[in-house]
Amino acid sequence: MVRILISVLAFLSLPAMALPVSGASAAGRVSVGAAVVAEKPAGKSAEVLFSVSMHCRNCVEKITGNISFEKGVKDLKVSLDKHTVWIKYDPSRTDEARLKAAIEKLGYDVRKTEDE
Repeated sequence: MVRILISVLAFLSLPAMALPVSGASAAGRVSVGAAVVAEKPAGKSAEVLFSVSMHCRNCVEKITGNISFEKGVKDLKVSLDKHTVWIKYDPSRTDEARLKAAIEKLGYDVRKTEDE
């Protein structure tokens, strides 16, 4: 019984062997274990610029730390000097209203600006 347990544990601790993927047919694929799976295609992006009532470096860190983890957010730039938050996002996963609400939930006044 002990030998079987040791054999099973030894087998489970072996690294998964990946099949090599090469050539034109491998474009856009990732090797996972013995299976080859297609990568998710890069989705379309949208951008929004918000004017936010932030006033210090802690505000910038709070917004950056929280909004960067929102679903669909691809890129984020927060400017304390301009009091703006620029967000590049996947419109199939989120929208402007959700992003605005997420910033407001942190305690800031937010309005969309057209000056990008």
